[in-house]
Amino acid sequence: MPAHPTNIEISIILPCRNEEESLAICLLNIKEILREQKLTAEIIVSDSSDDQSATIARQHNVLLIKHNQRGYGRAYLEGFKIATGKFLFLADPDGTYDFKEIPQFIDALQSGNDFVIGNRFAGEIAKGAMPWHHQYIGNPLFSFLVRFLFKTEIHDVHCGMRAIRKEAIDKLNLKTTGMEFASEMVIKAIQNGLKIKELPIDYHKRYGQSKLRSFIDGFRHLKLIMTNLVFKEE
Repeated sequence: MPAHPTNIEISIILPCRNEEESLAICLLNIKEILREQKLTAEIIVSDSSDDQSATIARQHNVLLIKHNQRGYGRAYLEGFKIATGKFLFLADPDGTYDFKEIPQFIDALQSGNDFVIGNRFAGEIAKGAMPWHHQYIGNPLFSFLVRFLFKTEIHDVHCGMRAIRKEAIDKLNLKTTGMEFASEMVIKAIQNGLKIKELPIDYHKRYGQSKLRSFIDGFRHLKLIMTNLVFKEE
């Protein structure tokens, strides 16, 4: 693993599970944006792959944490352990997100926000990028539930492009290891009074196969929402 650079402002954490088709493209795009914007950042690939993703990460001389533990949330929890930046930028390295958005997310944090999340529904969703039942039923329904139950204005609670102050992560005490991690972060950010901003972003068709399991992951999101609602009321 390469040594940590000094005076890091941003830690870019990429959860990786068999993304050999897209990882190199994403890493090159990120590095180009960092150079253009003169941003001081480290790139962390949090990996549980059994394809060539880890080899690709090493070839691109980024920080690789090879934990081999499956789970979207687990990848981030492992990545948080070694992140040194003041700001954490999170996104999937599967080609769905445009890393040109990094500067506006960091600007939003520097402007006083604690947590910034993308809103794909306020941008352009490419044809085939999101299954119809996610785009028109699942995501809108879960976002409505979170808005209604937790009194927030967030319209895309499952958006994977987000940024947060590192000091805020410890306050949230995040624990879930699966896809429900996305909901947990949003709900606990609300419960802990973080200043939240939503930004419109575009969403593209991914490379390779999706890791989502619609009904299983949907149930885990719902269980997480209801558990935190009960906890809040108590």
